Amino acid sequence: MARAFTDEFNLLANTEPEWKGAALQYREIVDFLNRSRISYAISANPTVSRPYLEQFWETAEHDCTVSPNVIRDTVDGRAIAISEDTIRRVLQFGDLTTDPTSYPDYYVNGCWRHRMGYVGARDYASYKKMWVLDQWRYFSYIMIVCISSRKAGKDAMGHDLAAAMVGLSLNRGYNFSRYIFKALNDQINTAERFRFLLYPRFVQLLIDDALPNLRAIGERLQVKRVDKRVFAQFLKPSSVEPTPAHTELFGHLLNEAYVALEDWNWYSPNSAPEMSDDSGEEQEEEHDDDEGDDEGNDEGDVGGAEESDSEATESDSSDSDDAPSQAHSRRSTQVTLPASSSKRKRQSSSSEYEPASDSDAAL
Repeated sequence: MARAFTDEFNLLANTEPEWKGAALQYREIVDFLNRSRISYAISANPTVSRPYLEQFWETAEHDCTVSPNVIRDTVDGRAIAISEDTIRRVLQFGDLTTDPTSYPDYYVNGCWRHRMGYVGARDYASYKKMWVLDQWRYFSYIMIVCISSRKAGKDAMGHDLAAAMVGLSLNRGYNFSRYIFKALNDQINTAERFRFLLYPRFVQLLIDDALPNLRAIGERLQVKRVDKRVFAQFLKPSSVEPTPAHTELFGHLLNEAYVALEDWNWYSPNSAPEMSDDSGEEQEEEHDDDEGDDEGNDEGDVGGAEESDSEATESDSSDSDDAPSQAHSRRSTQVTLPASSSKRKRQSSSSEYEPASDSDAAL
């Protein structure tokens, strides 16, 4: 049975828009995306042959008898094997095996609310782009339509991709390669009615890497580019209540040399002068709330039901809290908190949180 192809996801980002009109309002975030760790993944444009994708998914098997685990396939009569490291190399993410696919809830939620202006319900499993403005909305949209493993719905993203946005913003390690590898495995094991041609661009790039000079055959699938009209659409006044707060970009988004703060701090007064003086107490209160009974998780979704992304739930010790900052120490000078802000520093342990699990009903 042929798998369905959706041309609404795994899109190509508009990395070189015509800089006029509404597009001028997005130059900072587009410039960042062009130099970011996901730059190649959102812009690589291979010739996608449907017969090869069908062969890939018809024969794909997850082999967990070897370490590291691999996906074994037969394409054009030849065997190929794809591992997390293969994805890392081919999609040029530049991440490390020690990088996590999730961060503590209070870290992600604090950054989204107090740095990105998010005003949606306090539901750690799902974040919606309708509750942020301008460049943040465009950034969210790119993550959903270019990177996520979704098949439908362009408003919500799961905790994993929300964490990825935080990681990119604060230059903290995030394992995009593991996120993609897990999504491929989930698609192999999903029920037949939920199967589709997941990640057509990424899969074709992996096939081309394994089988160089493979001649394109059969139907070519047309992968769409993000419509330039979204620039103007996302500048329209928000119709939701409460109105999302306007906040400027920060951290690594503006400063290529920015390095993530230690101890899961998402706020430095040196890098966020727009923050109020009580923001440190807000961060600490959120951390305390997460350690107790969090009533916010009972608030549910706001703005309509949406499927959320498959969560990468890795409990391996390689995803320890210390890994991101240590693994990325190769980046430039550390931004430090002044003495007056020491109350904002909280010590995090590897047992303090578990990555959220958010199964996508469509996968």
